[in-house]
Amino acid sequence: MKHPDAKSEKYFNVSRAILEMLEQEGVAALSHTAISRKAKVSRAWIYEYMGRDRQHLLDIASETFGSYFTKTNISVEILTPADLLKLLRVGHEMTFAKMEAEPILIKLYFRFKGTKTPMGATIKKYEKHWLDYMSEIFMRVLKYDEAEASNICQIIQTLRLGFCHRIVTSAHPIKEKEEALKSLELIHQRITGLGL
Repeated sequence: MKHPDAKSEKYFNVSRAILEMLEQEGVAALSHTAISRKAKVSRAWIYEYMGRDRQHLLDIASETFGSYFTKTNISVEILTPADLLKLLRVGHEMTFAKMEAEPILIKLYFRFKGTKTPMGATIKKYEKHWLDYMSEIFMRVLKYDEAEASNICQIIQTLRLGFCHRIVTSAHPIKEKEEALKSLELIHQRITGLGL
């Protein structure tokens, strides 16, 4: 992943180091010295730009990766079922690519989803953002009511993340990804009415 500047790259590397240590060793392992070594960023830089408080570091790391995972470059208006199908295809391909690039994310997702931790709060925030955005599109394009749109979007989100977990933990990730893409394509075609 390319970053626009050295500071952004350091934020990303420190955040990755924090999350990897959290997943592998727990919160107790998070010291500025250990984070500095793992991220290959000086302790002084971490103190200056990210702070001294462990909880603050966790908050920054959670937010950095939450925004990385949900960031998209899609800026077209979704007007038709074909547009929606394309958006769903691009969305699951981007989700898989990001999880393959940063497999720690899916492990942390399933570990912290629903917890009253900073990571749990970040997951909840970004899930709600995606669900609200997609539900609005389903209501507008496919004329679903609010409850129906929300339910469909939750199913899609759950399937994507479940498939991500299978891909990043599988002994045969390429095969798992191919199967996941086929399954999601079938479901998305049926949902949009374009596969009948």
